[in-house]
Amino acid sequence: MARRPQRPCREIDCRQLHRNANGYCDAHQHLVKEWRKKPNESGRGGRPWRRLRDQVLERDGYLCQCDECKPRSLPLVAHEVDHINNKRSADGKLDDRPSNLRAVNRDCHKRITQAQALAARQRAR
Repeated sequence: MARRPQRPCREIDCRQLHRNANGYCDAHQHLVKEWRKKPNESGRGGRPWRRLRDQVLERDGYLCQCDECKPRSLPLVAHEVDHINNKRSADGKLDDRPSNLRAVNRDCHKRITQAQALAARQRAR
């Protein structure tokens, strides 16, 4: 099997060549970051979030509840769940109560998120 080509170390001003997959030479192995998430930083992919998401989708009849689709006689099919109020609490978490969640279509969710991001950038100016 062919060996990995030698590359320079990722550490600034280190010109040592190595074959390590993490990008650091043997002298700088202590700089390698551990990318595993801690239990309190699990994110949204866990079972409790999936259960809540399924509850919200079922509650809304798998129909998009965005402001543009609600008045339509035939709203779009909902694939995702959106936070109505995106304000974070003091600990940095979003309000995940079912009353603050709504079912939305993928395209509508993308449009809503982009509009919120644009508004936030304009407020920051």
